[in-house]
Amino acid sequence: MVANRGIKGAVRLVQDQAVYFHLSLPRVAIQRVWPYKSRQLAAASLRLAPIATPELPSRWVEVRPRLSGICGSDRALVHGRSSAFLTPLTSFPAVLGHEVVADVVATGQRVVVNPSLSCQARRLPACHFCVQGRPDECLRRTDPGLGPGLILGYNARMPGGWSQRMWVPEEQCVTVPKAMPDERAVLTEPAAIVLTGLKTLEWGSCRNVLVVGCGTLGQLSIALISELYPAVKIVALARYPSQQSRALAMGAAQVTGDPTKDREVLRILGSPLKTLLGHPPYYPHGFDIVIVTAPSPSALSQALSFAHSQGQVLVLGGAGKVSVDWTPVWSRSIRVSGSYGYGDSGVDTFRAVLSLFSVMARPLETLITHSHSLKEYRQAIARVSGGPDAIKVVFRPNSR
Repeated sequence: MVANRGIKGAVRLVQDQAVYFHLSLPRVAIQRVWPYKSRQLAAASLRLAPIATPELPSRWVEVRPRLSGICGSDRALVHGRSSAFLTPLTSFPAVLGHEVVADVVATGQRVVVNPSLSCQARRLPACHFCVQGRPDECLRRTDPGLGPGLILGYNARMPGGWSQRMWVPEEQCVTVPKAMPDERAVLTEPAAIVLTGLKTLEWGSCRNVLVVGCGTLGQLSIALISELYPAVKIVALARYPSQQSRALAMGAAQVTGDPTKDREVLRILGSPLKTLLGHPPYYPHGFDIVIVTAPSPSALSQALSFAHSQGQVLVLGGAGKVSVDWTPVWSRSIRVSGSYGYGDSGVDTFRAVLSLFSVMARPLETLITHSHSLKEYRQAIARVSGGPDAIKVVFRPNSR
């Protein structure tokens, strides 16, 4: 039986279960040296065990997750592919899961969870960045009170949503509209990341956007852009037919699997000029904005080469250590930016997403392609590890 330690070590064991991630450096080394073993060893890092009640900070509330998503960062972690850059801001073993729609135990209210562990959640005086309204850059993510953790799900003391119960700062619970299905509400957290990123871009003269990668973040990018900027033409680069059909449903004007052979895409890029053998061609024109949501070297390289002079590239896909040619950036004055958090006020961003979700006619629920109980965590991880049909895989923690 496994028990988490609370802030002062006091715990109360209960029968509720959670899926714990246990970090093993030898396992990660094997996954990186022999990538073909990555999927095979992914489930070996997870354990289903009883959850314990930690000693809570003030004004934290207990919730019971209805749905909890498996994020791309969770997948990278269990596959041993996470960047070491954020290691100091995480602690393990931990219950993963930060895309959560849940019921507040005390009130029965259905909420989505802002999982941020900045100064306010930790009940600490605001740091330099939090005072400035920049909680995504909080300096107290390693405070010993709660211990290291960027967000819930990457903190050893407070469990994330792959659990039958978790605890959340009361002000970071955002009420879900009654008519909204859980399958739409659970997309609020990734949509908040997308919305925050979109707000960093200049849209005034934008005529066209290319979205590279059509997993969850790519599909949500298409849906939100089509809702907020209906005059902008959206072209999506999607690998699988199931992704391509959903991208059209989300609002893409055009979807392609190979942009170098697509006439409409080439009309935007211009006639390619040949370069050295083995190198991509040079395009004289390009897209106003390119959003890359696939964390691969090829995706980032395409994003840079498909943006026009003084264009914008937004990285949303959690790209880690990748090797790319940065010549397009300096030679064409391309602005490259990244976004991972929820903006100046995470709770307000979550509310904004729910407001948009309430009026959007796009079939967002269809992005939830598979769901599993906690006991089926091996199948869930195998499903999210690959395959053309999986977009968003979720746990139903309290299903029996």
